[in-house]
Amino acid sequence: MLTETPLLRIDHLRTSFCTKDQAVTAVDDVSMEVRPRQIVALVGESGCGKSVTAMSVLGLLDPPGRVEKGEVWLGGNNLREYSKRELRMLRSKEIAVIFQDPMNALHPLLPIGKQIRETVMLHRKVSRKEAKALALEQMHRAGLSDPELLYTKYPFQISGGMCQRVMIAIALISGARLLIADEPTTALDVMAQARILKELDRIRHAEGMGILLITHDFGVVAELADYVYVMQSGKIVEAGNVYTLFANPVHPYTRQLLGSR
Repeated sequence: MLTETPLLRIDHLRTSFCTKDQAVTAVDDVSMEVRPRQIVALVGESGCGKSVTAMSVLGLLDPPGRVEKGEVWLGGNNLREYSKRELRMLRSKEIAVIFQDPMNALHPLLPIGKQIRETVMLHRKVSRKEAKALALEQMHRAGLSDPELLYTKYPFQISGGMCQRVMIAIALISGARLLIADEPTTALDVMAQARILKELDRIRHAEGMGILLITHDFGVVAELADYVYVMQSGKIVEAGNVYTLFANPVHPYTRQLLGSR
């Protein structure tokens, strides 16, 4: 029985993309929760609204997208009441994000080490030398071998799996309470996927983070998640404990997704 207060609570969220001629609802009356040390999976096929849900939570939607209704609570704070500047500050401290394509999330013209070091200096009052030492430590904690060598490399010089681990290192530095991981294993080979999943599992226990895992892969869900929300066409059609949902799926769409594994 879960007794801890939810770290993230989404209440009746509705997000639409409005043009001059029509409005298309991408996220329709979505409610969900993530607790500390819990991995919650939001699963569904491509285009169902998973990533739009995450962008709505983060306040990163670009026009013509807009949140029309609902509340997003991080602890006791309603993020829907925050200004853009306040949301930006919150994202840098309280919410860490691993995007679907880490190569685009990292600056292509800055060495890996410098990007991590600057993140350290953003969050802690330390010297450049101390920041480098902390950056190397975080790289090691994120499972990157030979951090000293990687420190000088550029994103295009390392693999996609290693770029994801760099993103994890950056997430750990912030001391964030919530991690949103949007398709973190997409386009990675099987071994790289396994390492990333193992690292996410370690993080939630070691750091006490709550993790919202966005994926279309029920294999990843089975490996990692505690609780699952199934999304179809912007709506949550089924939710439950991962073991119960896999053993006895109720909604036809959930059964279809499981059957297509």
